[in-house]
Amino acid sequence: MSATALRPPSLAGSASAVVWGLLLLVAVAAAALTGSAPGPARTGLRAGAVPASLASWYERAAAQCPGLSPALLAAQGYQESDFNPQAVSPVGAAGIAQFTADTWAIYGRDDDGSGHATRFNAHDAIMAQGRMMCRLLDKAAHSGIPGDPQVLALAGYNAGWGAVESHRGIPPYAETQGYVAHITGLARHWTALTTDAQFAALGRSGLRGS
Repeated sequence: MSATALRPPSLAGSASAVVWGLLLLVAVAAAALTGSAPGPARTGLRAGAVPASLASWYERAAAQCPGLSPALLAAQGYQESDFNPQAVSPVGAAGIAQFTADTWAIYGRDDDGSGHATRFNAHDAIMAQGRMMCRLLDKAAHSGIPGDPQVLALAGYNAGWGAVESHRGIPPYAETQGYVAHITGLARHWTALTTDAQFAALGRSGLRGS
């Protein structure tokens, strides 16, 4: 929509002002939905970095949460299960994102419209992974613990947030320290740039049939 089309008429009263304000809001929203407002660049997932059937789901999962990158989620999924939606650990964590039954009860939803939510559905599990990481990012940001919130969130995903709090940082566990280092390193290789409008549109895309 051109600037000329958006020029307001002479406003005679408050009612006209309200109407004009609503029209302007609609125009701004339409520009965002169509991608015509480019916005600043942010991190996305490099094409070809992960299986094509999963890439859009990592993008959508990250789009649920400011500050969360799809490359980080994808690297985490690779570390957790090697992208195997049927993986089961010796302690009962299951699926591509390795949820325990208790944690799945909190974060799991039917995100792909299949009619039921399960840890073994990669689409549902990736979206749940994004929600859990978003919650951990929020805890990290408000904890007062020094360090990168994404790094602290990863440590919390692996070792539990209580361990991060008690150690005021990444716990001194070899598994957790290796987990964080491997994921953050891999995420850097899998990162691409996109715009805010393109990134946000992924979160509004239809999920069924993807």
